Parts: sequence; C-alpha cells; structure tokens
Amino acid sequence: MHSKKQMFLLLPLLLLLTAACLPQPTLRSELFLDDRSLITGEPCGAPCWNGITPGETLWPDALDVIENDETFSGLDTNSEGGFVQAAWQKAGSGQFCCRIIADDENSPVSFLFLALSPDIIVDEVLDVYGEPQYVTTFRFTDEEAVIQLVYPDIPMAVSVLVGTPDASLLANSEVVAVLYMSPEEMSLILDTSELQAWEGYQPYLTYEESTPVVTPRVTLTPRPEE
Repeated sequence: MHSKKQMFLLLPLLLLLTAACLPQPTLRSELFLDDRSLITGEPCGAPCWNGITPGETLWPDALDVIENDETFSGLDTNSEGGFVQAAWQKAGSGQFCCRIIADDENSPVSFLFLALSPDIIVDEVLDVYGEPQYVTTFRFTDEEAVIQLVYPDIPMAVSVLVGTPDASLLANSEVVAVLYMSPEEMSLILDTSELQAWEGYQPYLTYEESTPVVTPRVTLTPRPEE
C-alpha cells in the first residue's frame, strides 16, 4: 500500500480531476490555468509562483495572494486529512486548476500544484532548467500516459502528457502540470519513492519498465486522522 507521500507526485492530479465537472476526466484542457511562468520566470521563477514559494510563504499570505487576484475564482479551503489545502479556478472556467497544501494554518505552504492549459512543451523546460535528474510514470487513463520530470534541486516535478502508453516522450510533448514543493518535502519524497533515471527522449514503456535508481529508504507512518 502506498503512503500519502509516496503517491504525492500523482495525487494532486487525481484530487483536482476527481472534483472536476468535465464530462470526461482529462489532463489536457483549455480550462486549466493559462500560465507560462515556468518558462518566463515572471513574476518569479520556480519554485516560486505569483509570489508564493513552498517552504517560505506562510499559509495566510498565500491565501491573500489568491483571494486578491481577479483572474482566479472559486477558492475552496478545507482541513481534511490532517493538513490544510486550498483549491481554486481560472476565473470563468468552472474547473479547478490549482492547489496549495500546508501542515496547518500557521505553517508555510509545503506544496503548490498547477494544472496548465497546453502551452508549454518539454523542449522549453529543458532549455531553461536542463535535463531532469529523475522521472516517474503513471497512466491516468488508457489514452493518457504521463511522464513526470523530477528536479530535486529546484525542487519541482513537471508532468508531461505523452499520449497513449505505446507513444514516446518527444521534444514537443505537452506539459500539463507542475508541482512545486519545499526542499523538506522533496527530500522526503526521495526517501520514500521509486524513481527512474532520466535517459532522454524515450518510449513511455521504456521508462515504465526501467529499473528504479531511487528506491524507498524509509517507511512513513500514516498520520492519524484528526
């Protein structure tokens, strides 16, 4: 059974899309966030977004940023699962795109997740950040397989839609999401996850079937429900 942290590179996508109102769940949607800051570094560069930096920005300050931005709507907060989280939409979209998570209301944001409209390709990411150190894979549906590019030093994971599982990662494969996190959370993920080495543009199945170069070093004890 996977722990919460072991699955966290995948969970934000599932959490957002489970709550979505799309007729058919998909990782590729124009209703998601229109944002190229991952590439432009404006108004701040990864792992900062709109002035929110995981590990630094306090939860109340992050909420203020979101609430005061007229391009966002539908802010929804809750404290289920033993941590606090907030999700919001691109104004007028009716579709949740983004989420922040923190241990509690007095702590810094620990995770910042953005589901992006298809306007960034892999080659742009590599031009800005270089090659990722690790990758991980998952199949969202039979038609949507994803390779996530993991950059421990930033720290972030970039989700790339490959297509069907028999397709390949290409220079023009579309980025559909980015997950920024605090350095502490990235360290914990590296200690509790299986990750494959980056081997360039390869078929999805090659990565899915490759031997992990990072394997769990510790086992997390599930947090009691509060």
